[in-house]
Amino acid sequence: MPNSVQKAAAKTMGTVEGAKARLQGLSGVFKKLMQEHGEVSALMKRVSMSSDETVRRELYPTIRRELLCHERAELTAVYPVLGQHSETSEIAEIHAREASELDAAIRALDALDFSGKEWVPGFEHLFGLVKRHVEEEEGEFFPKAQKALGDEQAEVLESRYEAAKESALAEVS
Repeated sequence: MPNSVQKAAAKTMGTVEGAKARLQGLSGVFKKLMQEHGEVSALMKRVSMSSDETVRRELYPTIRRELLCHERAELTAVYPVLGQHSETSEIAEIHAREASELDAAIRALDALDFSGKEWVPGFEHLFGLVKRHVEEEEGEFFPKAQKALGDEQAEVLESRYEAAKESALAEVS
């Protein structure tokens, strides 16, 4: 569990990403997703920069839960809608493949001991997947999706996404 300083740093990064989203013309669910990207990225950077096993033990469960719930909610509430539009259907297909890669990397990391020599490379692999995914979503997918769906549907999808994430939080341990 992150301490209060780590939580504050993650929230600050989320706020920065939300502001960046607004500057890019993104709204609704796309702004929300960027905020969450900032928050989990801050926690992942903290783990990546530390050689302390305690930091791994404290932060990885939160990172894991946030990544899994975020992806499950996207797959439930956001990407099926994108799959219905010709301008964004390919994005939905790409995202489904990447979500499977992310899930596999998390399962692989779950099987490792925090003190084992394989844990750090496993985490760095996961962090690399997350970075690539975030860059792709924020740089390409979200702008296309915002244009295809418009502000009103982006706002509707935000509430659907939040409900799907709540449901996923109840399932992920």
